[in-house]
Amino acid sequence: MSSPAPSSPSTPAASPSTNAPAAKAKTRKPAAVRAVTNFSSLSDSDLFTLATAVIKGLTGNAAFPSPPVDLTAFSNAVTSFSAATAAALDGGKNAKAVRNKERRVVIPDLKALALYVETNCKEDPAILTSSGFAVKTPVKTAGKPVPAPSIKTLDYGANSGQITITLKRVPGAKVYFARYAAMAGGSPGSWTNVPIPSIKRTTISGLTPGTTYAFQTQSLGSLGYSDWSDSTTIMCV
Repeated sequence: MSSPAPSSPSTPAASPSTNAPAAKAKTRKPAAVRAVTNFSSLSDSDLFTLATAVIKGLTGNAAFPSPPVDLTAFSNAVTSFSAATAAALDGGKNAKAVRNKERRVVIPDLKALALYVETNCKEDPAILTSSGFAVKTPVKTAGKPVPAPSIKTLDYGANSGQITITLKRVPGAKVYFARYAAMAGGSPGSWTNVPIPSIKRTTISGLTPGTTYAFQTQSLGSLGYSDWSDSTTIMCV
């Protein structure tokens, strides 16, 4: 007959297990160098400024000898866009329509040039910026260490001296561990560490019947070990 274990007051979390396997370091490939391509969200004046800088940066640039867009034709389109932008300042509907049309000519050419620059910059930010485009800074999301898993149940095993442990799954955890210690004077004694091959049910044997044990659990994620969980106690039978 099994019986879920009552929880005892928590004990301070200890440092990660010394006999737990160490996490393997991973070598990450550097992020590719990319150009800022938020052209559609730019104001008319900012779009004109960028296009002008790209024309200047690509003209005679040995790193980019064969742009997919004729720079002279592109320069003429940018000039037409600038003139249409100035004409649209009076708020006229027709003038705004012309400006929007000219804008739709400039943006696709910028996209084609940005792709060409990314492909031929040799992953060098300095070469990319020489084209007049800006380098896109990767957005880094701070990783979070995995939390300590909690004990779902502690039950009696099929034989005397056995306790079965079931854990709650932790998002991001790759490996789980447990440790147990005999209670003495209300405090756990020396800890014994064990791996948890299955969070659904793992049986721990060799315990002393009539002795109350404290159990704690720990998880390992890509950023390292979690703290140890609070203690849960059960008397072995």
